Amino acid sequence: MSAIDLEGLILTKRENIRYVSGFTGSSSVAVVTAGKPILITDGRYREQADLETSGWEVVIYSSDMTKTIAGSVKDISLIGLEDSSSLGFHKRLTGALANAEITFTDGMVEGLRARKEAGEIATIREAADCARRAWQTLLPMIRPGVTERQLAAALDYRMMTAGADKPAFDTIVASGPNASKPHAGITDRALEQGDQVVIDFGARKDGYCCDLTRTVAVGEPSDRAARIAAAVLGAWDAAFAALAPGVSAPKVDAAARDYLENEGFADQFVHGLGHGVGLEVHEKPTISRLSREVLDPGMVFTIEPGVYLSGETGARHEETVLLTPAGPEIL
Repeated sequence: MSAIDLEGLILTKRENIRYVSGFTGSSSVAVVTAGKPILITDGRYREQADLETSGWEVVIYSSDMTKTIAGSVKDISLIGLEDSSSLGFHKRLTGALANAEITFTDGMVEGLRARKEAGEIATIREAADCARRAWQTLLPMIRPGVTERQLAAALDYRMMTAGADKPAFDTIVASGPNASKPHAGITDRALEQGDQVVIDFGARKDGYCCDLTRTVAVGEPSDRAARIAAAVLGAWDAAFAALAPGVSAPKVDAAARDYLENEGFADQFVHGLGHGVGLEVHEKPTISRLSREVLDPGMVFTIEPGVYLSGETGARHEETVLLTPAGPEIL
C-alpha cells in the first residue's frame, strides 16, 4: 500500500477478507489502514467474527455499510478499493466518502495469496486426499448403464464422507461424445461400452480447494481414443518436466502444446494449461500462452492438458501441483 501511496484499502472479496483476517462469514468488508484493521459485518456474525479474528476491530453495522466504512476512514484522503467490487457498491461508497479519492486496486491480496504458506499447503493436501479416496471408491461404479448424473452425485457424496466440507466446484462427468466439451454439463446419458469418460472434480477442505481430472474408458477404448489419452498423458509429463522455480508460465504451457503438436493435436488443445488453486478453485497464477507470470516456490496450481474432438470424444488429465525450491510435487 505504501508503495503506491495508499492510506487505506477496502476489501470486499470474500476470499481476500478471509485471507487477511480469518473471517469466513458471507457478509463483510475489511478496512486496512496504518492503524488497527477493521472488519465490518452484520449482527448475524457478531460472535463468529470475534472468534475467527485476532487483532482486528469488529464493527457491526445496522443500516448502511458504506456510512460505517466512511466513519472508519474519515481522516484518509486516498483509499484503494478492490476492482472486483460491484459498480453499485463503488457508487454508494463514493457518495459516502465525499472528501476522499477512491482508486481501484488490482490483485494486491491475490498476489500474496499466490504463494502459499505451510498451513495452506497442508490443508490443500488434505483436500486432495479426500478427493483421492473418493475416486478410488468410485472406480467400480464406472460401468455401462450408470448415468453421468449418478456418477457425479456418488463422487460428491464420497468426497464429503472422506472428510471434505463440500465439492470445490460442480463436478463434471462427460461421457462418449460429451467428452469433447471441456466444461460439459451433467446429463442423464447412460455410459456405454467403449465410452471415454472425462471426470473433473475437486474437494474443499477448511476453505481450500484441489482440482483433478481423470479420463477412463468403459471397457476397451478404441485405438483413436487410446491414442488421444496417451497424447494427453505425454503432454502432461512434458509440462511437469518443464516446471522449476523461476520458469515463466508460458514456457510450461508451450512444453505441453509442443508435445501435442508433434502428436497431431495442436488445434484440439483449446484452453490454457493450468491455473492457481487455493481459497478459490481458479486464482493466481495463470499458466497459459498469455500469462506474464513467473512460477515461484510456494505456488499451487493445476497442470491439465486436454484434447477434444468435436462431437466424438475427448481426454484431459489434471493434477494439483505444488512448486517447491527443489521442483514440482503432485499433491
